[in-house]
Amino acid sequence: TWDDVVEMYGEEPIIEGLDTCERYRASVDAADRMIGPAGMFNTGTNLLYELMKTNCRIAEARLRPRREPRQNGMRWQVPWGKHNPPTTHRFKNIAKAWGKGIKQDEFMPVVLIKDPYTWMGSQCRHKYTTFWGHDEEHCPNLIRWRVKDRDVPSEVRVKYALEMKIYESLLDMWNKWYEEWDDQTFPHLTTRFEDLLFHGEEVT
Repeated sequence: TWDDVVEMYGEEPIIEGLDTCERYRASVDAADRMIGPAGMFNTGTNLLYELMKTNCRIAEARLRPRREPRQNGMRWQVPWGKHNPPTTHRFKNIAKAWGKGIKQDEFMPVVLIKDPYTWMGSQCRHKYTTFWGHDEEHCPNLIRWRVKDRDVPSEVRVKYALEMKIYESLLDMWNKWYEEWDDQTFPHLTTRFEDLLFHGEEVT
């Protein structure tokens, strides 16, 4: 019910980073501005792109010949790769899709975050380049089920574009990935997948 939704996620959507928009507009010419999603696997980045592509427009974007279906400045992902951590990949990696020829400091990321409980369920169904000990009966398997005499976290390895990174568990992966974004000082927005579902028009 709607009461359950409000109890879990509140009555209003949350968009963090709106205070950085003015700084972005002041530093990037209107024709060069671009917006696109970043987020971990299974957080709804494709949905966010489709909503922005259909409903958002930077009019001056038509002045720049870029690969965008509607020439509106809305792009499929950040140019260093939407699933890659920003500290190790921004300015260091060029995404194979939609990354070539894009000035990465002219890009405004919209970071999507998802409730970790439902996110872990999505990871169990589609793990992408995430590797850890689990099966259909033991997932998300935060603690190694084969170790009986003590609690041992189930280590997670993630293959990003430029590195293989190791996390203590799926929850540690979720925490560290978003902590890294929280530490970034360049302009970007952060919103929740759940807000796209329950407040899609307002967020878009």
